[in-house]
Amino acid sequence: MRAFLDSLRPLAPLTLRLVLAALAITFAMGKVLHGMGDFTKQVTGWGLQAWWAQALAWGSLASGFLLLLGLLSRLAAVAFAVVTGILIWKTKLHAGWAGGLDLPLATMAACISVALSGAGRPSIDSRFGG
Repeated sequence: MRAFLDSLRPLAPLTLRLVLAALAITFAMGKVLHGMGDFTKQVTGWGLQAWWAQALAWGSLASGFLLLLGLLSRLAAVAFAVVTGILIWKTKLHAGWAGGLDLPLATMAACISVALSGAGRPSIDSRFGG
């Protein structure tokens, strides 16, 4: 049994990549496709400049698709970790666990895991030795 599970180990980053891609794309598509107006108001309400809304939404969308493909996965994971970190800092950190800090922290941990371990076997990165 252990040998079988060890043979599946290179596929572990794939599960993280696919879940992270789904989270990143879902977050971004709602902002990008339905207009950035509400999100821009939200971001400026956090004390950030309006251009941060574009950067967060498009950064999340780009990193999501890169993670889905397994292309530049480490860079995409770091980018999505930065987006997640900003969202944690501005929306969840002050409220703590009761305010929904758990999912963003799990997302951040998954991003860090992919950034450290790479894309895994089924990826474009692995085809080019990255």
